[in-house]
Amino acid sequence: MDTQIEQAWSLHAEQPEAAAALLRPLAAELACASAEQQQAWLRAAEHVLLGHLADGAALAALIAALPAEQTRRAHAALALAAHPRAERDWQDLPPAERVRASYNAVLALSRRRDFDAMRALMDAAQALVGADAQAARAWAAMANNVAADLRFYLAEGDAEAAAAMVDAAQRARSAWQQAGGWLEAERADWQLAMCAAAAGQGALALQAAQDCVSACLSNEADDYEHCFAYEALGRAAVAAGDGALARQAHARMAERLLSLAGADRSYADSCLLALESLIARLKA
Repeated sequence: MDTQIEQAWSLHAEQPEAAAALLRPLAAELACASAEQQQAWLRAAEHVLLGHLADGAALAALIAALPAEQTRRAHAALALAAHPRAERDWQDLPPAERVRASYNAVLALSRRRDFDAMRALMDAAQALVGADAQAARAWAAMANNVAADLRFYLAEGDAEAAAAMVDAAQRARSAWQQAGGWLEAERADWQLAMCAAAAGQGALALQAAQDCVSACLSNEADDYEHCFAYEALGRAAVAAGDGALARQAHARMAERLLSLAGADRSYADSCLLALESLIARLKA
């Protein structure tokens, strides 16, 4: 079971149907699984079936046999996705879990392209934070992950999705500035820069990327962190039409990745190549 759940996570972004196919037959094994395995399966099933496939009916059928105390968050997420403007049935969930329940419901609404309902549900999740530190961090993570998801699936020319993506990234940046340390805030700047660049908002992307680089310099971040700060600056410069700055950022990124090794180096190399491709198109 553990292996199949891990495989589903590794596949889910690019192949959500394949991930769901791995998770569905495991439902029959849950009665014999440990509590930890049940929760691991439930987290994956909620995210894949509801968040990625917007298939609330399938998720509801699969979790019907699980104990009610284990599925409170999943049932809350299902209700939010089905009726995002209705009165909330939180089933005694604490604020942080209420925010987390909203996450996959928001993703499901984005799959349906109901961006107005998606924003309304994000407003409601943000309002849950209050003075609860755990809820504040859950909200910041949720907004960041929504932005990242929309960026991953963004199609060229999709103005509605791009606007929702940038809105989520701006919310995440504000939230992490309140709830996190310098590293979370810096990474939120990175996310905003990447999202704004993908949306073609060069000025916003440049400001966020420059804030990202400044945070790395002032906090003596490691080369890995600097590497992606310069990636964001390069992409922002491309979006702003500044070829000279884009090439400068590319060179600094290339310098920083020389100290990386293993999976970090492989990933950074792929990001550097992608930036090179963008800069080449700008020059053409």
